[in-house]
Amino acid sequence: MGYKIPTVLNNFNTYGSGRKYVGVAAETTLPSFEHITETLDGAGIAGEIEDPVEGSFGSLESETTFLNIGLEMFNFLTQTGTVTYRGSMQVLNTATQTNDFVGLVITTKGKVKSFELGALKKGGKGEPKIVRELTYIKIMIDNQNVLELDKFNMIYKLNGVDKLQKVRSQI
Repeated sequence: MGYKIPTVLNNFNTYGSGRKYVGVAAETTLPSFEHITETLDGAGIAGEIEDPVEGSFGSLESETTFLNIGLEMFNFLTQTGTVTYRGSMQVLNTATQTNDFVGLVITTKGKVKSFELGALKKGGKGEPKIVRELTYIKIMIDNQNVLELDKFNMIYKLNGVDKLQKVRSQI
């Protein structure tokens, strides 16, 4: 029995409002997840402890870079609702020592927070950027839900386990 080791994202596309966005650069920066914490300090505790609040995270930003300023970039700028990144992850099958591919789908919802027009560069790329504040993100790898965070509906799932189900049922 072997393992599938992810080695490289072979390729990806960006979708929104039923269209494929062309001109997206080779890289999109996904958000960093930092739990909101509360400091515990009291009798019987030897110092302070930063206690993460389950399912509560600070600002989640994604950054999409385009090759150059153009119509597709401005269409993306006015995009409302869902943006989906669909990729093909190349994996090494350790049993057969061959490459295989698994699907990667990242679905996001949010609003444009900022944008940079980039540079005008003779014979080069301007690399304008659009930053979105995310309120929802779902990551599927090989058709398995590995992460889902929906801030407005208090849903936080890791590997299919709903970490906030009990909280929602009690409020």
